[in-house]
Amino acid sequence: MKKETSLLSATWEIVLFRFCAAGCLILTAIFSFIPSPLQAAEPSFYPAFNELSFLYDGVLFSPETFTCSVTPAGENSEYTQKNVVYLARDGKLQIRVDYKLYKNYPVFEYTVWLANLSETEETGLVENFNAIHTSIPFPVRNRNLILDAVTGSTCVPSDFTPKRFTVEPGKTESFLTDCGRSSNDYFPFLEWTLDGPISENYHCMLAIGWTGSWTASFTNKSDAVEITAGMVKTHFRLAPKESVRQPSVALFLSDMGEQDFRTMVHRFMVNVKSPRDTEGNVIPPIMALGSGGGNKTPEMARAIIDYSVENKLPFDTFWVDAGWHGKPHETDPYPNCGPDWWSNVGNWIVNTVTHPTGTLLPIANAAHQAGMKFLLWFEPERVHPDSDAAVLKEHPEYINGHLFDFGNPEALALIQNAVFDLMRSNRVDIYREDFNIPPQPVWDSIDAKNPDRTGLAEAKHISGLYEFLDNMRREFPGLLQENCAGGGRRLDMEMISRAHSYCRSDYFIFPKEDDSAFIMGQNATHNTLPYLPFQGGESNCVTVGDEYGMMSVLSSGNVFTPSDFDGGVIRRPFTPDETAWFKKMFDIAARMNKLYMGDFYQLTPNTGTENNVWCAWQLFDPQKKEGFAIAFRRAEAPDAEHTFELRQIDPDKVYEVEAYNGVRSEMKGKELAEWQLHLEPRSFALLFFKER
Repeated sequence: MKKETSLLSATWEIVLFRFCAAGCLILTAIFSFIPSPLQAAEPSFYPAFNELSFLYDGVLFSPETFTCSVTPAGENSEYTQKNVVYLARDGKLQIRVDYKLYKNYPVFEYTVWLANLSETEETGLVENFNAIHTSIPFPVRNRNLILDAVTGSTCVPSDFTPKRFTVEPGKTESFLTDCGRSSNDYFPFLEWTLDGPISENYHCMLAIGWTGSWTASFTNKSDAVEITAGMVKTHFRLAPKESVRQPSVALFLSDMGEQDFRTMVHRFMVNVKSPRDTEGNVIPPIMALGSGGGNKTPEMARAIIDYSVENKLPFDTFWVDAGWHGKPHETDPYPNCGPDWWSNVGNWIVNTVTHPTGTLLPIANAAHQAGMKFLLWFEPERVHPDSDAAVLKEHPEYINGHLFDFGNPEALALIQNAVFDLMRSNRVDIYREDFNIPPQPVWDSIDAKNPDRTGLAEAKHISGLYEFLDNMRREFPGLLQENCAGGGRRLDMEMISRAHSYCRSDYFIFPKEDDSAFIMGQNATHNTLPYLPFQGGESNCVTVGDEYGMMSVLSSGNVFTPSDFDGGVIRRPFTPDETAWFKKMFDIAARMNKLYMGDFYQLTPNTGTENNVWCAWQLFDPQKKEGFAIAFRRAEAPDAEHTFELRQIDPDKVYEVEAYNGVRSEMKGKELAEWQLHLEPRSFALLFFKER
């Protein structure tokens, strides 16, 4: 039954709901600073625990301006759910917040929707909407707040590097990603702890689920951290019956140290936030064989597939990227995706010059006959004016700049039907969503036409994107979606829950003169796997024979494009030695690939662009009692020896162990747990182990 209550008492009910997460032992310390429920009516405590904040017609969101109702929404094996509805006193603006409290993880999550209930009048003015504005008490007072972030993906060597900020009492640190792609500047996973010994059993995180621009701030209040986060720009009135989504938020509150905390986050992302098949199983990471773009003819694509099959390479997916689309035109088949793919974006018909049947079925069928899934690239949110797309002539109102209007229901239905028809007729198993422009300038130009609608173009586009992807999964149950945005520029909680990402950064494309791409590859896996469990990148930045380079870019999923190796297969045959090396590398990658479904342990602190450190991590499958550990000594690391403490090793058990060179042995757990290494500069060690 719905429970009517004041905003103040409802807020305390939500707070208690939030802080009851199973396993979060830090609550004892936290609750020492929180008044009991009997004190909840005391107004002085209200502002610190208001989950949202904004101005409505210039007045702060408060019990005086909004009423509140709380509805228990049931529970399942994973979480307890409640829905909270706030209603403005004017009867027009409604805010619905759907809360989830996870039972097996110290995680509290919610999603926010705004709606105008009036059929005739617009709402008052909503300004500076924070999807979260709350304070989390500290277990100890008067300490520096330590914030840990990871940089995003901008196709530079410093992609995925750690940033640590020390915030003194009374000070604030803010984060901003404002180009319209959520992980362009920072991953929207922001961790915090306190300095001193307390950090060994206190580590928390804010995760923002929003695939556009966002901002967040953390203020050290001496006895608590005050957190605000939301869209960068909100200044709007909702039209009659109009609704819009705002960012989702997740709080991770733990009694763990840094490394154990990240293991827990990875476990949560795999088990709770990863796409699942029709039987409810987590879809594993893929091993993809690339065509080098859809500009390759069916004969070229089949030759690549045949090469893989004949040499027993362990690929399960055939990947056709950009270049298959557009009006009939000649194109160069040899460069990656061809020279003109970008100018045909928006014209979603198969180029019949390259693909004479007018479909990609010859390629899809060849992939399926080889036992592979068929992955196809799209970029539906963009329309290039040179593409000669029919929509440019028939519905110019659906286009803003180069951006297709996903916030317009009619436009969304049009592009959805076109993409779904292509997927259906071409037997697509894995859908690849790309997005190669920063959309914020387009949204800003729309906002400028009506300042009292600022933020709605972005919010409606992002909501439309989620609707498009969710409708696709309903239309094609069990489908895997793959997420790219000029590399890994849209990696947030919402997108990660829908899609894997196998193009973490475009910096991997093409060889580099130094090890910067390999250092970045290590950083990408080591630093972001807690948040992004199923990820990977191209291997074409590696020179054949460079095993250090190849192992650095391999991750939970992998992509191999033979034609990127001097035109391999389609312009020249690979030598037997080249093929043998590829098989060796990818057989190892496939063996590691399966274990990335298990638990992840960082064996070194987060690593940056420096070439003078070690970088190491471990994966362990707790059901099969097996795993692997890998360690890199970068070229300038001064210490030749390092000992790593492997996790989840039973000292009393015996383990079957296999080194990278194939040497097998048996080891007692207490010996295996202390992994002692002596490595030359710019080298690595890989160890597989399984409990006997």
